[in-house]
Amino acid sequence: MTSILFSRLPDQGLRPLDLRRDLSGVASLMNICFGSGMDAQGHGAVREMEWLAHSGPFLWLVGSLPNAWQLGFVWIEDGKVIGNINTQASEGDAATWLIANVAVHPDYRRRGIARALTEAAIDLAVKKGAQQINLQVNHENVSAQHIYESLGFKTIAAHTLWERTSGTIPQPINVEGIELRHAPNDKWEISYEFARRFRPEGLSWVRPLHIRDWYKPWWRWLSNFLAGQREETWWAIETATNTLVGLFTVSAGFHSYEEVVVILYPEWRSRLERMMLVAAIRRLRDRAWTIRLDHPMGDAEEPLRELGFRDGARLVWMRMEVGR
Repeated sequence: MTSILFSRLPDQGLRPLDLRRDLSGVASLMNICFGSGMDAQGHGAVREMEWLAHSGPFLWLVGSLPNAWQLGFVWIEDGKVIGNINTQASEGDAATWLIANVAVHPDYRRRGIARALTEAAIDLAVKKGAQQINLQVNHENVSAQHIYESLGFKTIAAHTLWERTSGTIPQPINVEGIELRHAPNDKWEISYEFARRFRPEGLSWVRPLHIRDWYKPWWRWLSNFLAGQREETWWAIETATNTLVGLFTVSAGFHSYEEVVVILYPEWRSRLERMMLVAAIRRLRDRAWTIRLDHPMGDAEEPLRELGFRDGARLVWMRMEVGR
């Protein structure tokens, strides 16, 4: 019997993604492979794909634009999309590339399709100048992790996505010798340097840490104000030495959820984590949206549960160094 990997039938097997031909099939495949585990944002993204797939001339226009997420590959069997992968350069760093949406229909798994799709995406990224390729995979998907490891990826971190959708507003927590201060806009370099040194590996995988995450000129403040968006950074200062030992950020109004990031000096993590989380929740007390927190797996999980967070997707971050 001829292997599926060597099929020579027309429009069969591996080929580059073409949004105008493939978007509807990719949307269906996302629902089949990830539907039961997707959050509201994921389902919304799939619905947008389905709408766009049936938008006629608008889809043709979008498919003609140089959109980075058009880069990728599909696997075709009997005229249907049964495999998909996407790749793009990360925001702000052309040397770091991302692989996402690796999916194979359950009826076609264990035939080498996922490996072939991943190899094609790696080759494309390398040709585009990638020096580093990142991907994320579900913690329970051991078989996929083995595929990626055999291709040269190494695990760099494991994170849990926590969400808080309701609950009482906790009372503030005070830690002796620690003062919370709103980070001055003209001291953004201090926040950036602290985050660069101490943020957990794998946090914010879509793009590397960038100065613009912390530098907020007046026009950005005005734009956020007019759009009803909010970005805040708060410092935890050890008063005896006037030393920065932790910070948290809140981002509100950008998505259908509010995002919290907590970064702490390692020696202070156990003492300050709960205080920082409570302070972040209280800063968002006037918001009705879900609060989302990306957190290292197994780290400070009990305080999160006590504060009303529920654990969701557990993801392993993997990286391949190439072109060096």
